Amino acid sequence: MLDKAESYLLRSSKVALDMMLSSPGERRLVGYVAGAAFASLVYVAWLAVERLPGTKPDVGLSLVIAFFFWLASGFALTLLLMIPPWAVAVWAYRRLQCHGELYFALIAAILTFVLGCTTASLAPKPLFIEDQTFLEGAVLAVERQGICFVIAGLVFGSSYWRLGERHIPIRCHKV
Repeated sequence: MLDKAESYLLRSSKVALDMMLSSPGERRLVGYVAGAAFASLVYVAWLAVERLPGTKPDVGLSLVIAFFFWLASGFALTLLLMIPPWAVAVWAYRRLQCHGELYFALIAAILTFVLGCTTASLAPKPLFIEDQTFLEGAVLAVERQGICFVIAGLVFGSSYWRLGERHIPIRCHKV
């Protein structure tokens, strides 16, 4: 009896979500925002866990510092700067009609890596850090955060596909 009730609840919530997000544009917006949120969670968790192996781990402080770096070191800016190239990637997907989850995950990983390393290099640095050129800053970002950017991008693209693009009927993809 409980399984039937749960099944009914899940189906009715899916129908309600489908009714709320009737247009492809709304689904894509929800997919982008949710993907950005999941990618941000991956980034913040990565930075917090990376900081924890100290002598006395403090999870709360690690999360606060990781959130500060999410905001100040350029990942939030990366997600904002990614909007125009992401629109081009969605347009290209409608033209190509290739495997969606793989396509969006790879495009998002590449965009997040390139834009993340660029914004991390351009982000303001504290006064006690010596001056560095743009290229030195980008190389440093690749060494310190490159894997994190790629994983966050993969999560972003996969989340976007699952929540935004996968449910759009094929007739809406025709250009």
